[in-house]
Amino acid sequence: MAARALLQELPEGADLGAACLDLTPFRSPLIELLRTRLVDAPINERNYWIGTLYTLMMTPEARRAQAAYFTPPYLADAVIDLAVEHGFDLRRHDVLDPAAGGAAFLSIIAARMRDAGAKPDNIAYRLNGVEIDSSLAEISEQLISEQLGGFRGRRVVEVGDSLHATPLASYNLVIANPPYGRVMPRELKDDRWSNVAHRGHINKYAVFLELCLRVAKPGGLVALVIPSSFRGGPLYDKMRSFIAAQGQVLALGTVTNREDVFADVAQDISVLLVRKGAAHRSILPVNFPDFTANGILRPVSTGTLPDDLSSPWLAPVDSSRDRGGATISDYGGVAKAGYFVWNRALDKFCDSDAPNAYPLIWAKNVRPGRPCVPGNRTGDGVDFVRVPEGSQAVVSSPAIIIQRTSNNSQARRIVAAIVDKDSVRWSKGFVSENHTIVVHGVDRKLIRLLAKLLNTKAVDERYRAVSGTSTVSVKLLRELDLPSPEAFRDALGKTRDAEKAAEIAYEAGHGRILAEAS
Repeated sequence: MAARALLQELPEGADLGAACLDLTPFRSPLIELLRTRLVDAPINERNYWIGTLYTLMMTPEARRAQAAYFTPPYLADAVIDLAVEHGFDLRRHDVLDPAAGGAAFLSIIAARMRDAGAKPDNIAYRLNGVEIDSSLAEISEQLISEQLGGFRGRRVVEVGDSLHATPLASYNLVIANPPYGRVMPRELKDDRWSNVAHRGHINKYAVFLELCLRVAKPGGLVALVIPSSFRGGPLYDKMRSFIAAQGQVLALGTVTNREDVFADVAQDISVLLVRKGAAHRSILPVNFPDFTANGILRPVSTGTLPDDLSSPWLAPVDSSRDRGGATISDYGGVAKAGYFVWNRALDKFCDSDAPNAYPLIWAKNVRPGRPCVPGNRTGDGVDFVRVPEGSQAVVSSPAIIIQRTSNNSQARRIVAAIVDKDSVRWSKGFVSENHTIVVHGVDRKLIRLLAKLLNTKAVDERYRAVSGTSTVSVKLLRELDLPSPEAFRDALGKTRDAEKAAEIAYEAGHGRILAEAS
């Protein structure tokens, strides 16, 4: 894309504000370069990049705080297609985007309404948006006006914070890519957050979801592009129950190319479509579409949600996978989060011969398939830290280290490595930092077997099915379905390929479960 190439050419700190607020030519060579690169792009692509270029002028901290990430046109188009398939009428229905950003949804809907035969004044009357950033709100107005042939008879996108506003109407469609990130109760207008979140774990997108379902008309649609964490995360049980209580879940889609969706984001992304009204019943069919760069992948698989609607919402492909029937505890493993928060305990770093000194393992020391050896961040030595005698932070038994977070360049969510026994034996243990998870046990052979299993695609896929976040949950890891040690060991006896052995072991475990059930 021309605009993507342009980003590589622009000098750091370049002022592109004027270009984002007005598409007419400027005398500045830099602004003219921007204009010429964008002018030949399809209008929706151009509009997307205008908003994106504006956010790239923000500091990364401000961009993350405001969650200023826009929905790519291919995904916005596909989500609108989904809404239209389920009854959204472009000729007469109204719509609200409470997190309008750069009008990713509203500008495309405006164009579609016009193509359906609606007149600009009628369209502008039915389009509604709210945006907290005044410049983005103005950009949205420009982009929507362009789709309406220059019509500006009514302001569509108001400046404000939807979470602190009083809705003035209800809508046939509420569509959004809401901001995400932790928020404190004192930052919110009321205590409605308690419907969708646990205290201390309130995410903005959960609070926006509550708002969207509240302002939709009975029988209206709510279409959201949101992180997949709500589908399986243990702290999103209230959110799942709330959604199901507010209406019928029509679709629960997966965005397959997550690395291309939002800059600076390491989240798996889902699309949720709900019809507000009677509570969802677990016998009702739910569509599970895949959203690709070419739109909605056909045919769309169909399944149901679990009887307990607070439990994880798995796609049919996940539900039909072979079950192993074991967990890490069957390998003698005990999982716990890394102990040492280095930037809060700088005074704990010490020399190797200091009393109660233990080598520190960092997340960057973890390489799948290789022994994990303590090493400092610069790679030229080992960090040691002081830990009180008898502390549970010290691990002196056979152990696996797992990275707690992954990024878009990593193929797997679970990245694990066995701790090299020779590198820590002489110090009688080690300490790991808080971006790691430690799985330790008594039987070294079982722990080594578990490490090999955790690094397989089969296990990684099953973990992703219940957690969409880039952070590995200790709780979900403890509960993760695995084949038994016996099944995996037997499978490795048939093939040296751990990937094939994992699939064979899962299949054997599933057969045993079915036989016992019958």
